[in-house]
Amino acid sequence: MKIIVASFQCESNSKAKLHPQKHDFEYFKGEDIFKKLVVKEVFEKNGFEVVPSIYAVALPSATVERDTYEYYAEQILDTVRENSDAEGVFIFFHGSMEVEEIGSGELYLLKQIRKIVSKDCLIALSLDAHANITDELCDYADIISGFKTVPHTDQAETQMRSANALAYCLKNGVKPYAKMVRVPFLLKNDTLQTAYEPLKSLIEETVALEKTDEIFTANLFLGHCWIDAPNTSASTLVCATSEKKAETVAKDLANKLWATRNSYKFLCEAELPEECVKRAIAGKEKRIFITDSGDNTTAGAEGDTTGILRLFLTENPKKKTCVAGITDYDTVNGFWDKKDGEEVYLKSFDKTGVIKCHGEILGWTKEIIGRSLTISFGNIDAVFTEYRSAFIEKGNFDKANVDLLSYEIVVVKLGYLFTELKPYADRELFALSDGASCVELKRLGLKKIVRPMYPLDEFDWKA
Repeated sequence: MKIIVASFQCESNSKAKLHPQKHDFEYFKGEDIFKKLVVKEVFEKNGFEVVPSIYAVALPSATVERDTYEYYAEQILDTVRENSDAEGVFIFFHGSMEVEEIGSGELYLLKQIRKIVSKDCLIALSLDAHANITDELCDYADIISGFKTVPHTDQAETQMRSANALAYCLKNGVKPYAKMVRVPFLLKNDTLQTAYEPLKSLIEETVALEKTDEIFTANLFLGHCWIDAPNTSASTLVCATSEKKAETVAKDLANKLWATRNSYKFLCEAELPEECVKRAIAGKEKRIFITDSGDNTTAGAEGDTTGILRLFLTENPKKKTCVAGITDYDTVNGFWDKKDGEEVYLKSFDKTGVIKCHGEILGWTKEIIGRSLTISFGNIDAVFTEYRSAFIEKGNFDKANVDLLSYEIVVVKLGYLFTELKPYADRELFALSDGASCVELKRLGLKKIVRPMYPLDEFDWKA
């Protein structure tokens, strides 16, 4: 028996400007996809022939243009056409890929696959916790599991949950049933962290449910607020041995998730950028981090805004400060041939700086994707990057040849501070900045979402 395996991911942002191009996707084909996916052994030890397709994953970006989408989608469909007798399909999606002229990229691809495989073929998915689930998804997929951690640390475990359930159902002739309930709230993504209440207890409940004989997967999907689409919202989704059980548990989880809607708050100081800069300069802590949330590259923003850097240039702090990861191709390439220690004039700032160091930038999966150039303005070091990059761990600073531990103030283009950076932060400040990943929902101007939607509307609701 055959199981086809693939992955195709890009988290979309409707307000972002940079549409991902073909070269922006980290790409593997055939057996090489298992450098990234962990499910092969599960299927093989259960006696299945594994048919690898492709792995194509891009950093969060603007909506995907149709030709780029179809370039990768067709490769997966070609694999399915060549193996139309497959009993199973496993795909690792994000769940919030929005495609020009199409809508949900995940749903569209599933519909095309269903036209090829037999009606008895089971399709299993693994999704990000921030997936915007479409109403039709459960009509085309049988088994769905989502991350249980935000920030995300359980990608491998989530793949395994779907893979184990798929193998079990195929070996034992079990028909799984998937049911989704849309929960009409859309909260600031950076307030939703699973290590803290109320999500902590809700996630623990889903884990307990999955230990029962009737439930394969129980999921809370928290939604992705930076896509303007009809399927943008939170949801619950349960896969079980009976349709009734799946629906009953999904509704119960939905009502419990809805009941928590007023409980989500920022877990650190969240202020306008001007106030964050003032607090950082006045702070007594050894090292203070500021996250530029409106230009968060992990949420699809370009990382090219300079507002916080300009605030520091105006304040001219005595503290050693690093503003890390400003996307500026022209600055990096225009001054790349200058030597460390040379003065350069930046017209956009009307400032003269000194080249501090040349370095490299890392992609989402720690591969080198380009160059960085750090320019010093007194006590302020600005790390300019050739291409968009997310400074999510100390390794990003190391590759840029800047010493994270030497700074008292560090600015990164993130929302919540990633787990890998927390040990270096004695204090966190969350800058409520404007941009493609602005967390103030009323400023996003969402037009296509289904209303009513909390907190934009006040209303009663029950699943």
